[in-house]
Amino acid sequence: MTLADIQLLYEYNYWAKSRLLQSLDSLREEDLSKDLKSSFPSIHATLTHIIGAEQIWLQRFTGEPPQKFLAVQDVPTYAAAKEKWGHVEHDMISYVQSLTEDRLRDVFAFKNLKGEPVSQVRWQALQHLVNHGTYHRGQLTTMIRQIGGTPPNADLIAFYRQKK
Repeated sequence: MTLADIQLLYEYNYWAKSRLLQSLDSLREEDLSKDLKSSFPSIHATLTHIIGAEQIWLQRFTGEPPQKFLAVQDVPTYAAAKEKWGHVEHDMISYVQSLTEDRLRDVFAFKNLKGEPVSQVRWQALQHLVNHGTYHRGQLTTMIRQIGGTPPNADLIAFYRQKK
């Protein structure tokens, strides 16, 4: 995996995020908080999980001490979650743009949320995070349909075709 590959994956990740948020903007707050019996109870809770994962991984990448995982109470409205995600996106893109090929291939160490030491190849963790977001956007697609909304097409191939 090259630096250009990782940068392209993150461009895709935030392109997909933008499309997702556009589809959520027209929905009511009560629909976003409705318990839909998924991995996370609601659209809002699923968004919070995605944002929290990006934030925790960014802290790991940059060597910041582990923070608590973001909770719905930390971003109690859709507007607050959207704003928080914008800040995380900005910081993550800055981080990804600052990487070098050597840094991408290094092994970094951190403590997971249980306090256990972990070592990981950086590019693998970066790739994992994009995959994690894709997985949960798939869940959100179903949840959006359950409340009568129209989910976006956020497939990687759609990104590539639009990027031409």
